[in-house]
Amino acid sequence: MWSDATGLHECTKTNTKTPSPHWTWVTEWAIDYGISGGTDKEGWQYAADFPASYHGHKTLKDFVRRRRWARKCKLTTTGPWQEVPPILLSDVTIGLCEALGAAEQIPLWAVSNRGDVLCRLGVTLLTPAGSSWLHVTTDQLFKSISIGGANQVWAIAKDASAFYRGSVSTHNPAGDCWYHIASPAKQKLKQVSVGRTSVYAVDENGNLWYRQGVTPSYPQGTSWEHISNNVRKVSVGPLDQVWIIADKVQGSHSLSCGTVCHRLGVQPMEPKGQSWDYGIGGGWDHITVRGNAIEAPRVHMPSLTDILRPTLPLSPLLTSNTEENGNAVPC
Repeated sequence: MWSDATGLHECTKTNTKTPSPHWTWVTEWAIDYGISGGTDKEGWQYAADFPASYHGHKTLKDFVRRRRWARKCKLTTTGPWQEVPPILLSDVTIGLCEALGAAEQIPLWAVSNRGDVLCRLGVTLLTPAGSSWLHVTTDQLFKSISIGGANQVWAIAKDASAFYRGSVSTHNPAGDCWYHIASPAKQKLKQVSVGRTSVYAVDENGNLWYRQGVTPSYPQGTSWEHISNNVRKVSVGPLDQVWIIADKVQGSHSLSCGTVCHRLGVQPMEPKGQSWDYGIGGGWDHITVRGNAIEAPRVHMPSLTDILRPTLPLSPLLTSNTEENGNAVPC
């Protein structure tokens, strides 16, 4: 008796066909010895009855046996392959756009769950979903990506180094080449966020880094400067506002993890800011200020809480270490 894997339907080797004419057999039928529970030397499995569990040795209580046969086939088609959405994404970034026309392209980049870099085409105010994905060639897999002002595209590869995408523009949305940016010494970067002019990155040890020397003529920058530690996530806004999710922040009774912090004193002549302002505390894992293009004036007034609060090291450790990288290398 021949049946399928369920044992309920008749299925012989002769009447087993390929899924479609595009499939062709590449091997002959052969006994499959790689079955859960094992087989004897002839490929048989034994059991007390058909619905029971099978094993590879016969006992006095076994009255039925089965043997599985297998044959391989392959699919032969003509290209090119057509991409079928959706594509699973692990990171996505939208350009910091100002007063666009209805038909003007909005830059949108993403990293797939496999590490591929993608550029979304056809995204406008009238067609926000876009039209198609364009695969951007890379030599390795990526894990984080961000696009800032003037079409600055920065990304972090899975080897923890940074990359800058050159020549990205409205007419050339995917750019031309990648420039490799070395990580800070002995650190592995994991996330990047780009604002109007500022570039920040977080490493696997929770350090927050600022990219120095970024100019229109040399957008890759020159070196990394350490800003804070105990940082989980950073988001830089269209006005270069800097917000983070911080860990190990001293609260009134204990250390707090997942605290929302805002960088104070950020201005064109002081892009790194001066100190942290603490907002919503505890339990947060992700933050974005990418859509906040309006920064209201803020005047700090002393409160009763400020007067009664003991002097505590509320800010993550601030340093001014600089990591020189030399010139970026095109690849």
